[in-house]
Amino acid sequence: MKKLLGLGSAVLLTIGLTACGTTTSGKDVEEIINSSISASEKLKSFHVKMEMEQDIIPEAEDAGKVTQSSIIEMDYVTDPLGMYQTTEMTMMGMPIEAETYFTEEGLYTKDSMSKQWQSAPKELSDSFVEMSKNQADVTEQLKQLKEYTKDVKVEEKEDHYLISFSASGEEYQRLVEETVESTMPEGIMPKELLEGLKVNKLSYTYEIDKKTYHPMNFTVDMDFNMEIEGEKIQSLQKMKGSYSKINEIDEIKIPADVKESAVEIDESALQSE
Repeated sequence: MKKLLGLGSAVLLTIGLTACGTTTSGKDVEEIINSSISASEKLKSFHVKMEMEQDIIPEAEDAGKVTQSSIIEMDYVTDPLGMYQTTEMTMMGMPIEAETYFTEEGLYTKDSMSKQWQSAPKELSDSFVEMSKNQADVTEQLKQLKEYTKDVKVEEKEDHYLISFSASGEEYQRLVEETVESTMPEGIMPKELLEGLKVNKLSYTYEIDKKTYHPMNFTVDMDFNMEIEGEKIQSLQKMKGSYSKINEIDEIKIPADVKESAVEIDESALQSE
C-alpha cells in the first residue's frame, strides 16, 4: 500500500503539469501555447506550493479507505540545477514532515520519523534529479498538448488566461501514458502500473500570466484506477498549486552540516518498502 500511495502521487504530479488549450477573444490558442513555451524555456527559477488531498480506495473488501493530505513547497533552480523541498503530510491521522535538498552534488533528505539526514546513492539521486527536471520542464509538457488543443477551453481574464480541460476516454488515456513514460526516468515507473492505469475522469485549470506568459496557479481533480503487484485501487485526488518568486532564486546550496551529518540511505531497505 505504501508503494501504491507514493506512485499514485507521482502520477498525479506528472499529469498535473500537462494541459493547455482552444479559442479566446484576443489570441489564438496555439499562439498562447507557443508564447508560454517560449517563456518557459527562459525560466531560471521559481517557487511552487502544492496542496493535495487523496483518497485511496482498495478493491479488497477487507481493506479500508486511506486518506492522505499533503502540502509541498519547492524552490527550483535550473542552472546550476538545484531543489529545496519541504513536505507536510498527514496519512491516516499521522503527521509526517520531510525536508529535501538536491543539486548535481547529490540528494539529502530528512523526515520527522527518522530525524536523521540521509544521503541517496548516486543511482537513486540521478534518477530523482532526472524526474524532477522532467516534471518541472513546462516546455515539453506544452509541446505535447498542441495536438489536443481542440479539447481545451481558454477564457481571457483581466490579468491572465484561464485554461480548463475536462476529459475521459481512450484518446486522453494515450496522452496520460505518453506523459508518464516521457517524464519518469526508465525503471522508475513499473511497467505493470502503467499498463494497469486507467483514468476515469480528470478536470484541470491552469492560469497563465497575460504579460509574461509565466505559470500562476493550477488545479487538478482526478479519478483513476491502477494495479500493482496484484493490488487494485481507486484513487480520488484534488490538487491545487501556485507559482511565485519566478527568476528570483539564485542558487540552491546544500548546507555543510547537512552533508557532514548525513548517513547513506540503505537501498535494500528502500526497495522492500
